[in-house]
Amino acid sequence: MRLGADDVTRSLRASWRLLSADSRALPDLDLSRDGFWRSYLALVLTVPAIIPILAAERVLAGLPNTAGLFDAPVLLASVIAAELLAVITVPALLIMLAPGLLHSPRYTGFIIAWNWASILSAGLIAVPAAVFALGWSNAGIATFQALAFGAIVLRLRYCVARAAFGPQSGIAGAIACASLLADYAIIRSFGLAGF
Repeated sequence: MRLGADDVTRSLRASWRLLSADSRALPDLDLSRDGFWRSYLALVLTVPAIIPILAAERVLAGLPNTAGLFDAPVLLASVIAAELLAVITVPALLIMLAPGLLHSPRYTGFIIAWNWASILSAGLIAVPAAVFALGWSNAGIATFQALAFGAIVLRLRYCVARAAFGPQSGIAGAIACASLLADYAIIRSFGLAGF
């Protein structure tokens, strides 16, 4: 199974279109079985976003970034684990609450769109994290910026759920709220600030 540059470009463009509530972008994603597994492979693309997030968390923890980003393995593991859990928690909760969804094409489409949107989400959150890590903002401004970018991520998640399950199902708002609560719980359980 390969992930080509065309797949990445098309899928990220579709994720961006989903952000504008364009549910017609969903079929632009590869909704096949191979596309399902490639969407998980694509999560490797979140790695570049983890670097500014890690740098921002290091600053908040009082660790200098000049010594190297990877000299605090517990913090590194916490950031990586939090990023991964942020992707898998809501889909796992949906299966726990409604096991019948597992064989639904709508759920498969949701997972594919969710995974690709997670790459975009990580990139959006990396922006205020990078600004803070570089010293271009203080903790108060960084918090406001992270909340603003977080609101965009929340809208993206809502739009993904709405495109996958339909506007009349009412599940999109519940998924967006669940993702917000899950992110907060994950951040707090790892003792992170929330970038």
